[in-house]
Amino acid sequence: MGIQKLLKIYRGVCDSNDEATSLKNENTFFSVSIIIMISSGSLANLLCCYYILHENTNLIIFNSIVLMVASMLFLLFSRIIKSERVKMYVYSVLVSLVLVFSINQFYHIIGPAVWSISLVMGILILIYSKSGMFIIYSITNCIANLLVWYNDFKFNNWEAYYLAQTIVFAMLFIAILAVYKVNKSRQKKIYEQYQNICISEKKLYSTLASVGDGVIAVDEKGIIDFINPVAQQLTGWDQETACGKTFESIFNIINEYTRQPIESPIQKVFNTNEIIELANHTLLVSKDGFERAIEDTAAPIKNTFGNIIGVVIVFRDFSDKKEKQKQIEYLSYHDQMTGLYNRRFFEEELIRLDTQRNLPISIVYADVNGLKTMNDAFGHQNGDLLIQKVAHVLKNEFRSDDIISRIGGDEFVVLLPKTTGIFTENLVKRIKMKLEEEVIMNINLSVSFGCATKNLESQFLLNVLKNSEELMYHSKIYSNTSKKGDAIKSILNTLLLKNPREEAHSRRVSRICEDIAKAYDLSHDQINEIKLAGELHDIGKISIDEIILNKPGKLSDSERAQIQLHPETGYRLLETTSEFYKIAEYIRSHHERWDGMGYPKRLVGESIPWISRIISIADAYDAMTSDRPYRKALTIEEAVAEIKSSAGKQFDPEIVKVFIEKVLGL
Repeated sequence: MGIQKLLKIYRGVCDSNDEATSLKNENTFFSVSIIIMISSGSLANLLCCYYILHENTNLIIFNSIVLMVASMLFLLFSRIIKSERVKMYVYSVLVSLVLVFSINQFYHIIGPAVWSISLVMGILILIYSKSGMFIIYSITNCIANLLVWYNDFKFNNWEAYYLAQTIVFAMLFIAILAVYKVNKSRQKKIYEQYQNICISEKKLYSTLASVGDGVIAVDEKGIIDFINPVAQQLTGWDQETACGKTFESIFNIINEYTRQPIESPIQKVFNTNEIIELANHTLLVSKDGFERAIEDTAAPIKNTFGNIIGVVIVFRDFSDKKEKQKQIEYLSYHDQMTGLYNRRFFEEELIRLDTQRNLPISIVYADVNGLKTMNDAFGHQNGDLLIQKVAHVLKNEFRSDDIISRIGGDEFVVLLPKTTGIFTENLVKRIKMKLEEEVIMNINLSVSFGCATKNLESQFLLNVLKNSEELMYHSKIYSNTSKKGDAIKSILNTLLLKNPREEAHSRRVSRICEDIAKAYDLSHDQINEIKLAGELHDIGKISIDEIILNKPGKLSDSERAQIQLHPETGYRLLETTSEFYKIAEYIRSHHERWDGMGYPKRLVGESIPWISRIISIADAYDAMTSDRPYRKALTIEEAVAEIKSSAGKQFDPEIVKVFIEKVLGL
């Protein structure tokens, strides 16, 4: 079993891969070999010296006990000492002591054979290949030989010498064979590891050469020994030129704001022994002077003992990413449509600027009039253009230090630090005049303003903001009525200019509505109301494409759906104004049918406003008796026949009767 265990330990020494395992196996193999050797020597001493040489009994017993104790010490130290490195040196000291003892005690018995024993021990120590052990053992050998020379040991027992020498030679052969096998196995392992390292190096080089980031590796002196193609492109230095140079000579980095050089990340790693990351405001200046934003990481390269043997820096072009970050940051604080600051930025600045040194602080609250009307009449594209024009005027007229923000769809707020109320009011008057000079779709821009000022530190700036908002709403109420009326008239004029046929149609329908109203003997105001409703009945067509309005052929389903939206559009345009509020509902219902098959709400009979029923007949009659892109005009008789046939279906039969008999006189 002992031989099998020794062979197993021996194979472990041959097959060890890492240093720690190898040292452990070497210690075990050495201690077991020495224990067997010393134990055998102790037994040989006991048998040979007593039975063959008839030496002194006390001396035989003493030598055997010492050798057995030495063997037990090897066994004991192999168990209690945990550090394999310490154990190695303890073993070398013990072997040296055993050697000195053996030479001193056995030279006169076996003579030079003790030196063969010394040689065996030395060969076993060769397994370690550690210079420290050879030094200890060599010093011990010198001491032992000096001891022999000094004491002038005599030797006359050649019979014991030959016997001991024979045994030692056998042991020597085994020891030499063991060391040879170990070294051969180690050479094979070293060769295999070398091949694996070469393959790994090739793979690593290929990997580093193909990665999308720049990679530079330096040695412990900061000299470049590797630079991959991406790093070559970013720095402007090629591999051949860069290798051998100091890192700082090719990796020129500066702060983008101060333009000052930045401390080398390589040096930081050497100083801190930690991974280092550069700040986002770092610029790399290439060999040709081109600057680009980079982000990088520098990390230490350590050996198995934890010592830094170099640094690797990985970096990438950060320009595109940084530009995107700037865009994101810009969008997070700016309104995308106007380029002004948004509500988030305004709220942060409201807190930041609320300090004693910024007093007095004025706030201007602005609200665009008629945005909804513009959206309904001309579409959201023109509504956006209206907002952009207002923003453009505000940017041009307010000072560069003023904080102009769009905080809602049609609302703007301006913060004016160190600005008095009087100055702010005069500034707003000038801006209002500038705005009124701007025109979009024949409608003058109109904005309501409110101003308030914080003069004392004890005032709450939020209350000042609220006051400016309330003043703006008061201004809006006073100016809204006339402004909206003007906007409606401008919209109608735009429609009529865009489509002259609609102008003639609206006037004829208005006149027919007036004639029907007179036939009912209505008051002057009622007649004027019906006449105006007839004139405005198609104002919602302002949002319909001219191509659809003038299409000569049959309309598609989607085109017909757009046409049928114009009553609702007209209603939305008119219902916001006090001047046209009453007739808004008439406009919305003028395409309803008596039988409930009309649009947009499918009203039936008397539920349709009476004036809407009048407009419906007037609109249909004029359409039939006028030329259209898709047909010629009908005669009066043909039109009357059509209206009569639709009485009770499309039209109110009573109004049809009054129209035909009293208005047309038929």
